[in-house]
Amino acid sequence: MPADDQQPPPSPPVETRGDAAQPVLYAPIRPRGNPDQHRQALAEENEIHNSQVAQERRRRNTQAAARMRERQRDRERSLLTRRDDLETRMKQLENELSAIRTQRQQNEAKLASEDYDRILSQLSDELEAANQAMHLIIEEVEKLVDIVKSIDI
Repeated sequence: MPADDQQPPPSPPVETRGDAAQPVLYAPIRPRGNPDQHRQALAEENEIHNSQVAQERRRRNTQAAARMRERQRDRERSLLTRRDDLETRMKQLENELSAIRTQRQQNEAKLASEDYDRILSQLSDELEAANQAMHLIIEEVEKLVDIVKSIDI
């Protein structure tokens, strides 16, 4: 192989016209300009393209991150709102519970008072009945005393 890395020319294409196959000779294709400059230009073009792709990726990633942060802020806001609503509801329920407990204590006190009043009324009725019975007994005793006095005279 020659030192300047040139390859032997490829076999010429064969063109057929009629019965005879005649080879067509074309001039060899040679690159224009310096191949190193061509490679360097391609590398720079690829670098620019890759840089543009990277910039586009960064831009889309930045936008996606911004959307994600916004979703997180929305979620945080909704959680804070929900927390506030639940705290308000909890305070309402605590107030209702306190009112129910107060009502229950009042009812228990009233029932105790009513029980006391009922027992007192019952005892008062029994005392009245006992008092009437005692008066009847006293009247009977007085009648008996009168009878006894009338017999002794």
